[in-house]
Amino acid sequence: MKWNRRTARFLVPFLVLLVSVVGGWALSRPTNNVDVNLNQPVTTLSPTIGTNASNTGKKFTFVELVDNATGDKGTIAPAGKPMVVNFWYSTCEPCKREMPALSASSAKYAATVDFIGINPNDSREVATEFLKKYNITYPTFIDDGTQLAEAGVVTLPATFFLDSSGTIVARRAGEITSAEIESILTKDLKVSP
Repeated sequence: MKWNRRTARFLVPFLVLLVSVVGGWALSRPTNNVDVNLNQPVTTLSPTIGTNASNTGKKFTFVELVDNATGDKGTIAPAGKPMVVNFWYSTCEPCKREMPALSASSAKYAATVDFIGINPNDSREVATEFLKKYNITYPTFIDDGTQLAEAGVVTLPATFFLDSSGTIVARRAGEITSAEIESILTKDLKVSP
């Protein structure tokens, strides 16, 4: 085949398109790498940084947080009944998907379990709009990152299930479903609605 300007004018754009399509396909394929698929939880064990390593059986240590509704600072403590603590933020897709399950569970178990949300990423205004959109009525708090680090959370969303004394009974890194919440509350915490 003889190369001339006319052949090059058609061949070069075709090759650029081919490389772009193949490259785009290769980069967008699903993978088990948690850095690419953030909705697949992973447990990483490292002694030097906060991790999503299991801390079941340990006391959940609360630090001072800002109440999203009032702007007041304070420290949360279990009030004599089990507690579900969910870490979330407004642009987190798995957080958005799990909010209806958390909202429904908090309404169903309101008499026997306290639910709270902790947001380490958004302003009070952004968090409030998100909570209205998803009809979240349980208390939520804004964290400067201290509670996140204290709890050892690196992957959001993260949900902790505490007994009435504040001991971690179960923990889920990543999106949680209604069925998982129900199972942990009834089997591990032995509560009913």
